[in-house]
Amino acid sequence: MSSRLVNISSGEASELQGVCMIGRNPDCTLQIADPGVSRRHAMIREQNDGFWFFDLGSFNGSYVNGRRVTTAVKLRHNDVIELIEHQFRFEKGAEARDSTLIAMDASTLARVKNGDAILLVSDIQGFTTLSERLDPARLAPIIGSWYSKTEGILTRFGATLDKFIGDSVFAYWTDISIPTRIAAMNAVGELQKSSLETHETHREALEPLGLRFATGAALHVGRVAYGGMSAREFTLLGDAVNLAFRIEALTRRLERPVIVSSEFLEGWPKGGTYCAPLGQHEVKGRQQPVEVFAVERIPGMTA
Repeated sequence: MSSRLVNISSGEASELQGVCMIGRNPDCTLQIADPGVSRRHAMIREQNDGFWFFDLGSFNGSYVNGRRVTTAVKLRHNDVIELIEHQFRFEKGAEARDSTLIAMDASTLARVKNGDAILLVSDIQGFTTLSERLDPARLAPIIGSWYSKTEGILTRFGATLDKFIGDSVFAYWTDISIPTRIAAMNAVGELQKSSLETHETHREALEPLGLRFATGAALHVGRVAYGGMSAREFTLLGDAVNLAFRIEALTRRLERPVIVSSEFLEGWPKGGTYCAPLGQHEVKGRQQPVEVFAVERIPGMTA
């Protein structure tokens, strides 16, 4: 049996696979014709480690087991999701519940490939402070709108969204050509614009408390293993993935919102004209320092 969402009142079940959009809009996977439900109210996304629930900045909020959702929540079997007066039970499929069924076997290994990829990591800066200082009812729409806008931007620029992890997002491109690197730089540029817009939208909640909504982002190119972890799961593995997260962490230390690695600029001389060198820096888990650059301007898509 596949994982599904069951309407507790009617008993109607919806099979879950990939991304399930929930809201009032007719194009939502699960449409709820209730004026109290936002047009794009929430989302359930299947990631490599299970199903995750996201509130997308809805006006009236979303609840899992009675707790308001502020950041992504990993769903567990029989969790109850509540949107206004609509309650749904998450039922994890038998295949997903039996971890032995998703162990890598010979057929799975045959689908895994090695190759270079452009890796993008972005996160909300100062998230711990935001979550401590803001009431959940104030925090939820801020984080939810970030989730929604981020997914839209990454999709628009051709990225594969691997996963949201709490207050961060990981995405990638398996094509490392110059046009794709330009698209990746435009994606991080739009993510920064989106962060500024999010702050402006929620200025009245943030500024009286001395808070600011801001994000950092990093781009890196490296060798990865990519392929199916099971018939329905696909993810990236490798040291380059870990390094991309370490490089993104440098945005806070160096106080630069967007940085790229030297590997991202390798073989693209013109790429360096959009960046300023920041030198070499040590990162956790690596013996050799990494060379990084601050993105100072974004190339046009036809550059």
